[in-house]
Order: sequence, then structure tokens, then C-alpha cells
Amino acid sequence: MSDPVLVIARARVLPAERERFLAAARDCIAATRREQGCLGYDICESLTDPGHFTSVESWERRADVDRHMQQAHLKAFLAIAGTCVSAAPVIEVVEPRSVDRL
Repeated sequence: MSDPVLVIARARVLPAERERFLAAARDCIAATRREQGCLGYDICESLTDPGHFTSVESWERRADVDRHMQQAHLKAFLAIAGTCVSAAPVIEVVEPRSVDRL
């Protein structure tokens, strides 16, 4: 197996929209974890900066990421999330040449 492809997304959620964002995120996480090639998918809130959320995804191949980006459940989440954030999220795809485990 090749090294996983990582997707890291960061967003600042408006306090008044936190619960709506969380509900949409839960639905998206559950559906995404069933997708082909998904090795891991979670969204976490900072303990030191409330409202700052980071999504960490791990995929078998870049093609899996590309297919994920077309899924209806992700598009639905992004539509809701887009109304819950104070600025556009930052989304980065990382394709490491190697992964070392500590």
C-alpha cells in the first residue's frame, strides 16, 4: 500500500452557528467513513481556541479524495458549513513521500 493522502481543513465557526455546524459535521463524518478508500475522518475543536475546528482526513489514494469531493453528503455539509463560518475555510491536500510512525 502506498502512503496515505491527508486532507487538513481549518475553519472558524460563528458561536451562534456552532450547534448547526456540529449536526451537519456528524452526518458528513458518518457517511464519509463508509466511503471507499477512507482510512480516517474526524473534525475536532481546539481546546484553547473555541470555535476553531480542524478536519483531518486520511485516504488510500488521491483518486479517493477526488471522488469524496463529488459526494452529495460532502456537498450538503459544505453548503451548511459555508453559512456557519466567519471566513472561508482553508483546505490542504498533503501527499507525503513517506510516513514515519513515532
